[in-house]
Amino acid sequence: MMDYDIRKGRTYLYFKGQPLYPFGFGLSYATFEYSNLRTSADSVNAAGEILVSVDVRNTGARSGDEVVQMYVKRLNSAVERPIKELRGFERIPLRPGETRTVQLRLKGADLTYWDSGKHSFVVEPGRLSIQLGASSADVRLEKAIEVTEK
Repeated sequence: MMDYDIRKGRTYLYFKGQPLYPFGFGLSYATFEYSNLRTSADSVNAAGEILVSVDVRNTGARSGDEVVQMYVKRLNSAVERPIKELRGFERIPLRPGETRTVQLRLKGADLTYWDSGKHSFVVEPGRLSIQLGASSADVRLEKAIEVTEK
């Protein structure tokens, strides 16, 4: 039990079980619908960034605030990576029936990991899933993009 290796499920980044309260969990008297996920480009490199947009609508009978959360998940990584990583969020107030577009920036520099062989942070080229939702366990929309080195 003295093994504190984070890659063995000791932190939320690598935990494969079902948490009692997922990251970003919250309750509201309103309900929200996510639609129309789009990105400003289908790829991003280490020096660039893309804009991720989504429409959020209050489908409830009361006003409420929603925290739109953007997670990234590596697809077919050559190294062990976290299950998903929070890379942006925005809290928005919505009246009943109101729709707002939320825009979140995803920078290539935010996709780096520490390469112990190179002793530096690097961006791994390959496929990446952008996930938008109300919590880490409540992903509503997903889109894959390509990550390039340059």
